[in-house]
Parts: sequence; C-alpha cells; structure tokens
Amino acid sequence: MYRVLLIDDQPIFRDIIRAMLDLAGGFEVVAEREDGAQAAASYQEVLPDAVIMDVQMPRMNGFEAAGTILGADPKAVVVLTSMKQDDQYAHIAREAGAAAFYPKRQLNVEVVRDLIERRHLDTIAA
Repeated sequence: MYRVLLIDDQPIFRDIIRAMLDLAGGFEVVAEREDGAQAAASYQEVLPDAVIMDVQMPRMNGFEAAGTILGADPKAVVVLTSMKQDDQYAHIAREAGAAAFYPKRQLNVEVVRDLIERRHLDTIAA
C-alpha cells in the first residue's frame, strides 16, 4: 500500500484525487494539506511514498514546497499538477527536482504508481 500526501488549496481537487486513488487500489491518503508551507512543514512526520501537489497555492507555491521537501529528502516522489497547462511548469518542476508535472486533467494514478515504484527500485539499487 503506497502512502500519499495530497496538497491543494481546493478541497474538491483533493476529493477527486482521493477517489481516483481509492478506485485504483493500493494507495492510502495519509494526510491532506491546503498549501505548500503546510506540506513542507509536515512532510517529515508523514513520510509518504508520494506527494501529489498543486502548483498554485497561497503562502508557498508547489514549486517552492517541492524544493523544500526534496532538500530534506532527495528521494521523495513529488508530482506537481495544475489546472493551468503551461509549458514552463514542466520545466520549472524538473528544476525543482519533482518527479513529474501533469495538468490536472491528465493526471493518471498509474503514472504515480510507476514513479513510486521506479524511485523504490532506484533506492534498492543504490
């Protein structure tokens, strides 16, 4: 069972992603946060297998939060997402160290599973 931390300032998005994860099976949403600052502050106590996080949020955006999380845990699997489809977002996400960026309409649970499993294999091989 993969543990997921959901971060989005819109509860409806968290509800949709939680339902997608439940339907796919093999995932457990262990915590939800409303902004990047809360996510960065609680990551170490939650220690999820993956973080699914919106880019545009108050207090601290997803790119900044990803940088903070990955600074503390370089092996963290952070998937950034946004309603806005901006070509720059994928580039900025890579620079922040995120595993991937997907527009919300294209976010796929199997992609999240593959990213987690790939990161686990990389950790075992190291």
